[in-house]
Amino acid sequence: MEGIKAYLGSPTVSRTGELELSGKIETGFPSPAADHLEKALSLEDLVVYRPSATFYVRAEGNAMQRAGIHDKDILIVDRSIHPKNGSIVITSVNQEPVIRRFVRRGVRVFLVSDDARHEPIAIYDDTDWIIWGVVTHVIHRYQL
Repeated sequence: MEGIKAYLGSPTVSRTGELELSGKIETGFPSPAADHLEKALSLEDLVVYRPSATFYVRAEGNAMQRAGIHDKDILIVDRSIHPKNGSIVITSVNQEPVIRRFVRRGVRVFLVSDDARHEPIAIYDDTDWIIWGVVTHVIHRYQL
């Protein structure tokens, strides 16, 4: 099944996993201030806007790869955000969870994959569907 593999964690993650940064690393020439120390960095502080409305999922499959979502990536999802045209959403259609782009054309709504092999899902008045939230960030691991 392409879509969601599992829910991970909860929005109340402890702060004990903070990452200590020893400095910034320039992608070009080194900065003269490279020895400047940064304070502790919490990944949650960077990617979670509303902790009570945020959850995490792991993507399964590559149907949204052009959007930067790859198999096994972790998605940060906010339930409090209303989707806009083009938003990537976590949704359930006929009780099947999927990750798709929310597309509105006039009064019609479609859930569109970035992979042309997957037909757009047209939403009708009698469609059994719900939006669980809008994807705000993707955590992608490079191959080692």
